[in-house]
Amino acid sequence: MTPIRRVAAFLIGSALVAGARLASQVVERTDVPGPGVLRVTFDPRIMTWNSVFTDMGRLGLGRGLTGDSVGPALIPAVAQLQGDVRLASGVAGFVASLGQGVLSVREERRTYPVAAEVGLSKRLSVRLMVPIVRVAARTGLQLSPQGSTLGLNPKLTDPTAAAGYRTFFQQFATALAQLDSNIAHGVYPGCGGPCPARDSSSYWHRVRDALARSVNGVPFLPRDSSDGGKGITTTLTTIESDMAKLSVTFSGTLQLPKDTVGYAEMEQAICPVCFLLPDSLGFGYHGFPFRNSFRYNLGDVELGAKYRFAAGARYAAAALALVRLPTGATDSADDWMRPSIGDHLWGFEGQVQQEVTVGPLWLNVAVRGGTQLAGNRVVRAAPWDALFVPAAATTALRWQPGRYLGVDVAPLVRLAPAFAAGFTAAYWTKARDHYRFASPQDSVALATRLGVPTPASILNPGTSERAVRLGFALTYAGPRAEGGFSVEQTVTGAGVVPAATVFRIVMRVSRQLF
Repeated sequence: MTPIRRVAAFLIGSALVAGARLASQVVERTDVPGPGVLRVTFDPRIMTWNSVFTDMGRLGLGRGLTGDSVGPALIPAVAQLQGDVRLASGVAGFVASLGQGVLSVREERRTYPVAAEVGLSKRLSVRLMVPIVRVAARTGLQLSPQGSTLGLNPKLTDPTAAAGYRTFFQQFATALAQLDSNIAHGVYPGCGGPCPARDSSSYWHRVRDALARSVNGVPFLPRDSSDGGKGITTTLTTIESDMAKLSVTFSGTLQLPKDTVGYAEMEQAICPVCFLLPDSLGFGYHGFPFRNSFRYNLGDVELGAKYRFAAGARYAAAALALVRLPTGATDSADDWMRPSIGDHLWGFEGQVQQEVTVGPLWLNVAVRGGTQLAGNRVVRAAPWDALFVPAAATTALRWQPGRYLGVDVAPLVRLAPAFAAGFTAAYWTKARDHYRFASPQDSVALATRLGVPTPASILNPGTSERAVRLGFALTYAGPRAEGGFSVEQTVTGAGVVPAATVFRIVMRVSRQLF
């Protein structure tokens, strides 16, 4: 039995044996444990989503690799390859494509918070909440060869290919060096001014550099039967012929893949390489990105104090102050498509909780707002919708999260002496985050790695949030136990908000300490 199941079994068992009240609400009740009473709450929540609400509408997480032509739009290495093949082949309209693709992505965040609350008086209590967080990403990529122009780089599938490429580029370099030497020594007449041989040499140098970048830096190459592959073969044959006319020996034979790229073959060929060189894939991450992955760790621990300032027969209200500690595991910028464990920042939150009882209707309302102190965060400097970001974009920035406000409403109606049901509604809004460089040197270093100036503010768009969530709750209240279950769904949002479904159970047991 896992530790989480042991905790759940203990709490449920204790409630049934000791006759403790087992409370389950989406919105926390206003009551506090009595003086000297310890109240332990286990509040597991499962949040899942495969799309996000944005200012542009609802977008699937796998949209970047879903379509009739998977390739240069969101894979930087394929975009580079496309440009180099166009240069080397002379085919200006060549499109580098892995074929038709469907990328399915499902993200999940499970939080297992255990809270201990001690009553200091009839109205005042203090609490400690420790969350264990599990985040997971389930990813599946399907590729169809229809429309494909690329195959796997033979270096990944043929053990003899690397030696063949070294020989090819050495011969190419030697031939170009001989040609340049002949031009410098006046071997070719008429090169005192405009010189066709010099122009050819300049172009052939660019062809060699483009082919070398493709062969040595990208896991894909154009197939020999594609327009790009045929164009490269024609270009090299022409170069070989033209060099022979200039008395320079060159063998223009370059190995190109024959088959299209399949998912299984890509994973098997590329996976061992990407753990060593994150950009060798062209995806920019250590590890093969299209795989299932998960991790457990500690989230941000909370300390709080609650005061019930109204406790009438029909109306009750309480105020709660929370301090969030930076105990959560620090997320890695090398994680692709995985939710965060925690913010790892100091945070402060205030809540006001209210209950109104009118006949069989019980209405819970909570308003909460908070802020966080600025901290350091290692991120990849790129727009929020960039799917694959080069590892060179990784940098440490100063991060100031935006302030947030939430309103939760949960009306329940007693349908029977031991059973109640109702609806839930929640509104959430958060201001935009702000990023900046800790020092001017960090900005210069990032611009040097990427080749272009990149401001830290490129991360700001997409960090604001606004969402509405609706759901339902069921509650059973027996003579010795009380329990319930709730489900909520995000129905609309703006900024970048997960279109999430949230499943939640609250289990609670109390003990008299003193």
